[in-house]
Order: sequence, then structure tokens, then C-alpha cells
Amino acid sequence: MKHILLLICLFVSVGMQAEERSYNLVFIGNSITYGALHQKRELTAPPVKCAQWLSHQEGIDTVYFVNCGRSGRTTYHFLPRTADVIPAGDKTYFSDVVEQTRKLVADHPGLPLVFSVMLGTNDTVERTKNTHTSPDNYAKNLTSIIDSLLKLWPDAHVVLNKPIWYSPDYHTKGGSIATKKSLKLLSAYYDQFAAVVANCKQGHVHIGDSEAYNYFEQHWSTDINEEKDARGKSYWLHPNEQGAEKLAQFWGKAILPVMQQMPAVDALRGMKFGIIGDSYVRNHREPVENTWHYKFAKKHQMEYYNYGRNGNCIALDLKRWGIAMYKRYTEMREDLDFVVVVAGHNDASDGRLDSIGVDTFKERLSILCQGLIERYPKAHIFFFTPWTCEAFMGSARQRVVDAMIEVCGSYGIPVFDAARNSNIFATSEQFRRIYFQGGKGTDTAHLNAKGHDRFLPVAEHFLLQWVNRE
Repeated sequence: MKHILLLICLFVSVGMQAEERSYNLVFIGNSITYGALHQKRELTAPPVKCAQWLSHQEGIDTVYFVNCGRSGRTTYHFLPRTADVIPAGDKTYFSDVVEQTRKLVADHPGLPLVFSVMLGTNDTVERTKNTHTSPDNYAKNLTSIIDSLLKLWPDAHVVLNKPIWYSPDYHTKGGSIATKKSLKLLSAYYDQFAAVVANCKQGHVHIGDSEAYNYFEQHWSTDINEEKDARGKSYWLHPNEQGAEKLAQFWGKAILPVMQQMPAVDALRGMKFGIIGDSYVRNHREPVENTWHYKFAKKHQMEYYNYGRNGNCIALDLKRWGIAMYKRYTEMREDLDFVVVVAGHNDASDGRLDSIGVDTFKERLSILCQGLIERYPKAHIFFFTPWTCEAFMGSARQRVVDAMIEVCGSYGIPVFDAARNSNIFATSEQFRRIYFQGGKGTDTAHLNAKGHDRFLPVAEHFLLQWVNRE
């Protein structure tokens, strides 16, 4: 009996384990973040080691990252506007951070995004063209940087890490002078973190590591590179490979709880959703905003583009209703991420299928499928058939539906058989009075707002199950 209970507990504990999630992580900093003096910084810089450490923690799958560290730079050098940079004429690297972040997010879409920031070392020193950054201006600069990042990525989180200890007496060849007063500024900067958090987007900015400072103050002889300044005097500023790995762990321990508390990001958010079809898509005489597909796109914060046209066919050009979809699909914008085709009703009406034959219908549907795949090789593509009808078995409607399932299936395109598997009972007059347009039960094609709301969860389940497999 004890063995049985043990097995039950084991299965329960396995089932309760959190699913591992991946993340995007952007490191912003100076030469310490960059990995200065490392022989192979692409392998040993603190961001590299931090991402590796995080990827080995429970609940974390893969941490994708970019290193936006820039040697010799202050908080001024990451401000959004060049005009605000001190000294005047220096470059801002904010645009570089934005560019690298956008590429990271594009390469790994739908993942939570975190910014890890450690700036301040260069703000503390005296330079030939500018004095040290005051604590107030340090806080002001950080707030400006963070606010600008969160405007671009509203769901992102920011972790602020205290700059680490350095030996307080050196003169660089570039003219920078560090003193004991300079080193004291690091603590004054850290004291400003609470104000920065309070002034930025609530719940999205976090005070991160402060322990690394003390660690390097005690382990400078083993974990920081010895360098010679302009006077030939030794000083210690940049962690060596061993120190970088230790710093990475301090950062990771601060970032990990932030990641674990972040809500899941909708993988569809920001995608461009395009739907082409007939009056099912155009929504006949009612607003497009009533349709299930519009509501689906808005629910998932997608950009929505409707290419529905009343009376339009997949395979037949009609003088009144325009060229067929197997040609017209090229009217859709070229950068769609999500393509849905809802059609076939008009191809099965008024003897049209018999006029061209089911083989011709399949050939033209095949052209549409091939064209969509070639035009949108990275997109999610789906087809929806029309509803069922009276005397469906053996009808032109059935032949169109079955042809869509066959042809689209041969290209690996998922098809929802709305004639057989939907919760839309199109053959019932009483049902149509409630859920179809007009309220008289005579419309057999066009859902009203209630009908679209009824079908939405069915369509959404179908679409998401395929998206989640990829």
C-alpha cells in the first residue's frame, strides 16, 4: 500500500511541475558588461555566463540574450536623444539597444522580455570634457532610459544592478580620473534605485543585485584583471573570466525571481492577421467588428486586415463579385503572419461547381494553396469550409467541402470542417432565427453577433492548437 501511495505522490508531483519557459534578455552596461580584456568575450562575458546560468534553473528552458555593453559609456550615452548626451557631440547607444532588442524579439517572438542594467562606473569618474554624474542626474537618466524602453515594450521588465567595486585611484590614458570620492558615488547611485523604481512603470522595474560590490571588494586580487594606468600604476576594474562568471551568478539570482513572476506573453500579440473570403468574412450587412475573426484578432492584440468580398468565389471569376480568390490573394499585404481563408459557399451555389467541374475547382484551389505558401512561407495558414446545408450529403456543398479538405490537406494546411464539426446548426430554422442575420430564419449563411460569439471559442481552439504545435 505504501508503494502505491508513493507512486501516486510521484505522479502528482510530476504533473504539478511548472512547464519550462524561455525568455529574451537584454544586457545594458559598460565595459564590464561588454567583457573587456577577455580573450574570448563571446564565450566568457558576464551576459553569456548569466544566460547560461539562468537556463539551468528550474522552470527555465532557454534564455536568449544580447549584450549591449559599451566600453567607457555613462548613463548619458544611453539616453534616447542625442541632444541630451554629455559631453555634447557624443553618440547615444539607445538606438543600438532598440535595434538589437527588436532583432532578438523577432528571432524569438512571444517570449517574456527582461532588461538587465548595470551602469554607473563611468558616471563616477572625472573626465576632461565632463564632470562626474550627480546622483540626481544619474536617477533622472536611468528613468528616461527605462521609460523609453517600456514605451516600446510595455510588457517588459527591468532589473537594476548596483555597479561593482573598483580600485579607487587610477588615471586612464583617455583622461578619466577615479578617486575615493568617485567610488563613494556608486553607493549614492544605488541609493537612488528606489526613486527610479517609484517613478517608472509600477511593477515593471526591480532593484536587482547589490552583493557583487562587496564580493569584488574582497576578491579583487583573484577575480579582477590587473591593469596599468597612464602613470604606470596598477589598478583593478574589469572582472577576469573567473570574476565574470561570479558576477553573472549575482545577476542571475536577481533576475530569476523577476522571470518567474512574469505572466506568460501571448505568442500571437503583434502578429498581422489577414483573412480573405466571401460574405462570411465581409459579414454581409453587419459590421466586421461583430465577426469571430475580428474578435479573435483583437483578443490576442493582433493587427487585423479583412479581405472579404460578398459573393466572391475560390475558383470562379464573376462579373458582379470580382475575380476569384485563387488570383485575388495577391491583393493582401505581403507581411502577414496569420492567414485565414473562409470560403467555398459561393463555389457550391447556383450550379457553379457543375459549370467548371470539381477537378477544375481542385486545380484552382491548389493554385491558391501554393500561392499562399510561397507568398507567406513563415505564416500560419488555415482554411475554414462553409456551414452545412439542407440535403448536404451528395450536394455540391459537400463536394466543395471535401475538395477543400483533400487539397489543403495535401499541402499540410489545416482545414476546419465547419459543415460537420462546428456548433453552428445551419439547417435549423429556429437556430437561424437566433444566430443568423435578419432574425427571420431565412439567412442560411451569415452569422449575427450572437452567432459569431458562439463560434469564436470553437474557431479559437482550432487555431491555437495548431499554433501551439509549431
